Amino acid sequence: MPSDFPYQVLIISNAPGAQSDGVEVISEQAVADEVAAVQSTLVAMGIAVHHRPLRNAADAAGLIAAQPNTIVFNLCEGLNGDSAFEMHLAALLELSGTPFTGNNALTLGLSRNKVLAKQLFAAAGISTPRWVACRTVPDAIPDGLHFPLIVKPACEDASLGIFKDAVVRDLPALRRNVQTLLAKYPGSAALVEEFIAGREFNVALLPDGDTVTALPPSELDFSAVPAGQDRITSYEAKWLEDHPLYQATPSRCPADITPQLRQRLHDCALAVFHCLDANAYGRVDFRVDAQERLYVLEFNPNPDITPGAGFSKALQAAGLSYRDFVSKALREAQSRARSSTR
Repeated sequence: MPSDFPYQVLIISNAPGAQSDGVEVISEQAVADEVAAVQSTLVAMGIAVHHRPLRNAADAAGLIAAQPNTIVFNLCEGLNGDSAFEMHLAALLELSGTPFTGNNALTLGLSRNKVLAKQLFAAAGISTPRWVACRTVPDAIPDGLHFPLIVKPACEDASLGIFKDAVVRDLPALRRNVQTLLAKYPGSAALVEEFIAGREFNVALLPDGDTVTALPPSELDFSAVPAGQDRITSYEAKWLEDHPLYQATPSRCPADITPQLRQRLHDCALAVFHCLDANAYGRVDFRVDAQERLYVLEFNPNPDITPGAGFSKALQAAGLSYRDFVSKALREAQSRARSSTR
């Protein structure tokens, strides 16, 4: 690739924020691991690479200036511990005309706002659990919903705010969880949706030119989750490696499913990708009930790409190396840069 690749690469990432709490710092460490993996891969490919951690708006402002002969490998998930700025950084790169990997600003913003995303899913005929957005603590179960319900932040990612007691079965528990999230994430709503008991899958997506490839589905194996504990991807199960729930919920890729279910997951994942106008790698999360009805939970436009993460496992299952992935991401950014100058 270096022989026909006339760019250097600038990796940008969010530095741990001064406002980050202990929970957020753990997920921010995963970003540092992504940087190390991408940087070492680029060095092995013979591509000049630099890394710039962004801490605040002053750091980000420099992105407005055009970066000559540079592709930005965008691993930034926000600024100063606030994921709301994730889309703004992509917008700055778009304004400057600098080619970058990862999804566009619009897709990043829509995906982070689960309320808007679910409205778009519904308009496109994509099945998603029934839901309401609560900006105040409810006095009764919201109209049209039935217990059990799951309560999560409306505008966060990486399972932030989703803890092992997120599923509720009565009004006092619902009120408690909504109140907790409204206090923790002021200015944002609490998303209350019907909990879909069943299996949980995710499908990684990888564009290559005009084609978007759905990689082999992964399934979270809940078989070792203790009796009485809800089978969900809580923060503990996703990030806390010493926690029993993390150890009890391994990811299996490729998932042991029928060809028919695999095709349905692929087709629905691609529909989600196009619904949110995505243009780069990402991941769609699903629940599938006992009748094998599919429910889209969300689209992750900036998934964890560390070598041991689920996205990388899907690459391996598809016969792709980490170097293949980095090369494809750079070529997509390069192609978009050429298209924008026509």
